[in-house]
Amino acid sequence: MTDNSPLKGLGGWLIIVAIRLIFSCISSLILILYSSIIFIEWSQITNPDSNLYIENLKWVYLFEIGINLIIIFFSSYLLYLFFTKNYKFPSLMICFEFVIVIFKVLDLFINDQFTIFKLEIRDIFITTNSIIWSTIWVLYMLNSVRVKNTFVNGYR
Repeated sequence: MTDNSPLKGLGGWLIIVAIRLIFSCISSLILILYSSIIFIEWSQITNPDSNLYIENLKWVYLFEIGINLIIIFFSSYLLYLFFTKNYKFPSLMICFEFVIVIFKVLDLFINDQFTIFKLEIRDIFITTNSIIWSTIWVLYMLNSVRVKNTFVNGYR
């Protein structure tokens, strides 16, 4: 017996997409909370007369918090669209993947150029891994029959 019903619903690989979005929210939130530990030594890290001073850390730190806040809000909105099966989800998910890659590359560049934290092989590996996974998910959003059949709510 074969099941001839079309692929539809929040199943299959879409479960991994939802997990990815949830982990994206959680990891960005953890990064913000973890980086708040820096506030303990904030006055020494940002004071040019201190031994712990790191040049440009003030604005780089605020930039990274801003990036993580954008990721939290964007992924939360995507989760809402995902569970309501809104037609906007696939295109915004593709945008999200591009935003993640751009933010990672920009963060590496800024840290390498403007702080004492230099680029390492590990950073390049993580960014390349992110680019590969983003490419896979973009292709999935563009080519999946399940995605085309599931995200139809709200379309006029």
